Amino acid sequence: MAFKGEVVLHGVFDLGGTLDLAKARAALGTALASETIATPRAQPEYVNFARPLHLDLGALGLELRAEDGTPLAACARLYEAGAIAMMLRFRVEEDALASLGRYQQLGVFVRGEKKKRTEVFRIIADAVRRLLPGSYEDVFDVDIDPEMYTSYCLTEAPGGGAALQRDARAGIAALLTGESRPEKLSSQQIDEVTRIAFSYYDDDLAVVHWDAALLIEPNEVYEDLLYVFEVSNLQLLMLRKYDRYLDMRLERGYADFERLHRRLPLLYGRQRDMVRELAEVRMDLAKTTDELENTAKFFGDWYVARVYMGLAQRLHLGDYDKSVDEKLVTLNDLYQSVLSETQTRQNLVLEWAIVLLILFEVVMAFVR
Repeated sequence: MAFKGEVVLHGVFDLGGTLDLAKARAALGTALASETIATPRAQPEYVNFARPLHLDLGALGLELRAEDGTPLAACARLYEAGAIAMMLRFRVEEDALASLGRYQQLGVFVRGEKKKRTEVFRIIADAVRRLLPGSYEDVFDVDIDPEMYTSYCLTEAPGGGAALQRDARAGIAALLTGESRPEKLSSQQIDEVTRIAFSYYDDDLAVVHWDAALLIEPNEVYEDLLYVFEVSNLQLLMLRKYDRYLDMRLERGYADFERLHRRLPLLYGRQRDMVRELAEVRMDLAKTTDELENTAKFFGDWYVARVYMGLAQRLHLGDYDKSVDEKLVTLNDLYQSVLSETQTRQNLVLEWAIVLLILFEVVMAFVR
């Protein structure tokens, strides 16, 4: 029995700022597609998946095809947080689990020119970005590397999910880590790679690692899990971006604050600018981090939530979120310090003005 299904290559790219999806929808026009995310498993009635814009990449005229003729489909979604998430989906049939790994490196022709997957995703992202010049709300000028992820989605596997997890743990670990020699992996490494695993039925399986995941889904319905992998990597990308952006703003803020102490009290124009800039950054980041959290509110014991929380643990989303929160607190402290310094200097100027007025009155009294 062969391994059948598809290999899905994910790429999540930052677009440079948060999006107004209504404006983006108008700008994209015929490049939009309709799509719903189905889930075959029980979930709470209140759960709503985020509603990104689904793109019809065929409208971009990219003419994508795999170098070896493997059937290829491509799709993309635009998220309000300011990112485009893309998927290259290869239909596969292989005799060995290890053979699935080659699709990560499979070349893709774009308009007749062979490209690597990162280059393909960048071409798609740039093509979409050119259609969105007037669709941004807040712009964050930060250069950040994209997130890549791979989902091995099998609808047929020898023995099913339970047998594969029992008998081929070394092979699973090698596939998810890109290791070509599964026999060389230590038992400790195998345990670590395969420890976060889930199953809903007795023949399915989901094993999540930081760079790739393996799905065994005989019912051929797993779009909800692909969505989980997508938004988890989206959150990681944006948290990395906000973390770096806060580093830049804090470094600039500290430098400005030091210069502020060296200025004359009368020259407080830059102080007002600093207060305004820091206030704007605080508000923008508070808004964007809230929008980011809304893309994936998956909590609880239901299956998709457990898979999401497992991958969030793998990607250390909690650590990045904590780092961003701590830097937002530091930014708020800096804002309060600049505001206090500004008010102190304004009061000092007023006191000097009063003293000068009193001296002026005294001098004028003697002159008279």
